[in-house]
Amino acid sequence: MKMQLSKVSPQKIISYWAFATLFSFVIPIIFTVLNVDEITKTGVILFGINVVYAIAIGFYAGKHADKFWLVLFFPVIYLIGCDFFFDSHAIYCTVVYLMLTCFAYGAVRSEERRVG
Repeated sequence: MKMQLSKVSPQKIISYWAFATLFSFVIPIIFTVLNVDEITKTGVILFGINVVYAIAIGFYAGKHADKFWLVLFFPVIYLIGCDFFFDSHAIYCTVVYLMLTCFAYGAVRSEERRVG
């Protein structure tokens, strides 16, 4: 029996990568250029924007039945870039983002399986 591998379009890969880069690098660069203090930057980016994005990307990928590895772009790219913009403790947010994304992805996927 031959296993069929479904392909992921390059546009989809690029869009997941681009949004992960936006939230991991571009937004922190904007906050740094605007001279936002560390407490505000940490609170707004790490515990606001990135948390919402991690959950949203999990829901989006699950709803569109995208491959799971696509949602890993954000935590991995964030992990690469967090040392540039945040204190050393921010590395632990990677685990939180990964868990939130996985929970959101799984919640939507399991709901789809129950309904379908």
